[in-house]
Amino acid sequence: EQTQSLRLYEEFLPTLELRKQQLQLEVRGVEQQLAEVQQRRTGLFAAAAPQAPLLAATFARVRPLVQLQQVLIREGNVAGVKVPIFQGARFVAVPYSLLGSSPFVDEALAFWQQALLLRLEGDVLREERELIQAQLDKTTQRINLYEKVLIPEARANIRRINVVLGDRQVAAVCRAKLAKAKLASHAAAPAPGAGSQPWPS
Repeated sequence: EQTQSLRLYEEFLPTLELRKQQLQLEVRGVEQQLAEVQQRRTGLFAAAAPQAPLLAATFARVRPLVQLQQVLIREGNVAGVKVPIFQGARFVAVPYSLLGSSPFVDEALAFWQQALLLRLEGDVLREERELIQAQLDKTTQRINLYEKVLIPEARANIRRINVVLGDRQVAAVCRAKLAKAKLASHAAAPAPGAGSQPWPS
């Protein structure tokens, strides 16, 4: 039983290590995507820096127009882990007076919608990273359990069992030799009365 357990542990361990490597690659990939989203968001605000006074001035007017209707997310599978994949978002088309509003309102509306889209994409990527990282942590714990507990325990149990079986085998051989020696000594001993002289008549 211990030998079979050890064999199973040693067979599962490479599979777990391969899964760990895959999950580590996926975590790094998601972190790279997060960095790219952050770069795009930083670039968006940097490009809008010259218009910052106008954005600030029209913010109160534009804010009610930026209404999120639906975040589009599909379920993906990354290295066996179910994760959310950001697909975009839909905004409510809030009507507003084109004649009664500054021409900059259109640009400000597009800017804040894009900024919100990038924030939402970052949020979904962070959730994806957390889910993959949680699975990576479980896999790492399982590898540690196999490497540091189960495999050493099985090997130690096998050694102890082999020692006990060896001791029993030695004891059995000793008993067999003793029994053989006793049988031999009994066979060599003269039978009772053998070799005695008869009484004179």
